[in-house]
Amino acid sequence: MSHEEIEVKFIIDDLQALRQRIIALGARLKTPRTYEDNIGFDTPDQRLAHQQCLLRLRRDRRNVLTYKEPTPTEEQDFKVRREYEVEVSDFAQTRAIFEQLGFVPTLRYEKYRETFTYQDAEILLDEMPFGPFLEIEGSRQTIRTITTELGLDFQSRLTASYGEIFEAICATYKLSMTDMTFDNFRTLHIDLHACHLT
Repeated sequence: MSHEEIEVKFIIDDLQALRQRIIALGARLKTPRTYEDNIGFDTPDQRLAHQQCLLRLRRDRRNVLTYKEPTPTEEQDFKVRREYEVEVSDFAQTRAIFEQLGFVPTLRYEKYRETFTYQDAEILLDEMPFGPFLEIEGSRQTIRTITTELGLDFQSRLTASYGEIFEAICATYKLSMTDMTFDNFRTLHIDLHACHLT
């Protein structure tokens, strides 16, 4: 089953203070802080990347296979994708199937995520190896409303994916790493505001 995913991201300087503001809104905790291990797949010639598509296998409390593709109309204010998602029973076997079909792992990334629900939206606190982010997924108007209620500036939103943010960080700091893991960033201090993110 597919649905239209509409979202924006914000760089967060004080994760705990923002978490308290989310709770004060009356948002309900849906999923407590959970570790995620994600693997992105593509063809050897990166056909999916060229088409701005994503094929991802994620392991957290479940094993989830996700495919995302652009919608026919481009938007400047929000990141909008068509998303197909299904739970799978075996992470290793699903990875093996993709590799047998000719797909190759192109990016591994880790994060911790805490999920809240509010109105018809999800508010996500993401701890990435290079810093914390807030993601809001919902209708366009609800995203704007929540942004205001949390005291955030909508003009500072990001529509880039974490993969694109990672590429910008590597370019800014001249890093040659290929994976977004906590070990890779453990000794690095990254100023996200200096990375020309969009």
